[in-house]
Amino acid sequence: MEIDPEQAYRRAMGAFATGVTVVTAADADGAWLGMTVNSLTSVSLAPRLLLWCLGARSARYAPFAEADRWGVTVLGADAEATARRFAKATTQDLQAGDAETLAGIKVLRTGLAQLACRTHHRVEAGDHLIIIGEVLDARTHAGAALTFFRGGYGEIAGRTD
Repeated sequence: MEIDPEQAYRRAMGAFATGVTVVTAADADGAWLGMTVNSLTSVSLAPRLLLWCLGARSARYAPFAEADRWGVTVLGADAEATARRFAKATTQDLQAGDAETLAGIKVLRTGLAQLACRTHHRVEAGDHLIIIGEVLDARTHAGAALTFFRGGYGEIAGRTD
């Protein structure tokens, strides 16, 4: 049985284990949303830049694509339900108690790391928008990380220092 090239590519990229994050941003009315993202990548230390990719077909494309300031929360191993919740457009609204503020930007209360970012650059590439952000502030917490590998969630515990 022959696999089409797009499916073969999806399977190959699924073999690359990633961390799991939730990106938060406000919509045009000021309501905060969260979206599960595993395409987070560090770009530069000086200046501090990171990127993530937003699918052009995302139900919540506009608020995330247009946001000038946004947050990132790196999820811990105990947050699979959170990752699944923010992966669905119907449950991406932040509820009271979900978030706290870092440098004036809402991030999830739980997680291994939280970063407050300002959009530095946007680049259209294929069916995604690459959003490059300048990191304004960051903090970390101890714990094991939630991972995504071959379509499923897992965990990894690294050094404790």
